[in-house]
Amino acid sequence: MSWIRVPVIWNRVETEGWGQVDSLVDAARAEGFGVQLNLIPPAPPSATGNARAGAFRPDAGRFGDFARRAAERYRSRVRRWSIWNEPNLVNWLEPVAEMPTLYRRLYVAGHRAIKSVSPDAQVLIGETAPYVRRRRDGMAPLSFLRRLLAGGPLTADGYAHHSYDFLHPPERPYPGDDNVTLGSIDRLIRALDRAAAGGSLRDGRGRPLDVWVTEFGYLQRTGRALEPRVRADYVRRAFELAASRYPRVRQLLQYLLVSPPEGFPGGRFDTSLLMRDGRSTPAWDALANWAADARRAGRAQPPPIPAGRAP
Repeated sequence: MSWIRVPVIWNRVETEGWGQVDSLVDAARAEGFGVQLNLIPPAPPSATGNARAGAFRPDAGRFGDFARRAAERYRSRVRRWSIWNEPNLVNWLEPVAEMPTLYRRLYVAGHRAIKSVSPDAQVLIGETAPYVRRRRDGMAPLSFLRRLLAGGPLTADGYAHHSYDFLHPPERPYPGDDNVTLGSIDRLIRALDRAAAGGSLRDGRGRPLDVWVTEFGYLQRTGRALEPRVRADYVRRAFELAASRYPRVRQLLQYLLVSPPEGFPGGRFDTSLLMRDGRSTPAWDALANWAADARRAGRAQPPPIPAGRAP
């Protein structure tokens, strides 16, 4: 492991301060991890269109201020950022019809704020969910991307995407031309190539964006959970697929690492590899074995060892 992605909840920071984020960033860096911070909702009540903590018409100006404060606080410790979470799902941004416009404003404000503090930091756009089942739930990611770019050219350092498909092998393309799971990630890569060719989305050097899969995993409990051995096999195959078939996928990030505590908000979404008492799941063991094989073959690099720590 070499990177850890940390969702930073806007409203929680406003009400509880930065203490938890400070602690995690410092602990992760002490262990040799790179840290990427993902600035996510809910927004505070004073920054939404309905005066409730959530994601209804969030104020882009206020979000830019939040992003600037975060960048100033972590400028020497964090060099990779991403903006919002699953903006193509109604749980995370609403109303549905305004999603692309709202996200565009949020991204532009966040990107500008972070770059004004740390010009060399990476800022990823997207953080899109892989599919939608019903129109009222949001927009398929490629449909969302087209509407996002209809507002004019944008610049980013990469495209962040979530590539879940909880029930099927990772090689399986998800139905629907505008949906993108790991088995159909080439759909997203082609869309990013077209966007760069048309001048609507490029990196700072004018190149097509690479893909950073910032959430991937299979549930280990609830009704959609797979049998443990099947889950372990699918996780191993997913990392092999990303590493061998898709050179434009720069990162495949397992989400989550440790099982959430009982009663934790959203805790039923448990894709973890480790139990809270430290016991490993078969998926952990399979991924560790894959990483060891990839390292021996020269296809994976271990993270640098922090000063003062034994290898």
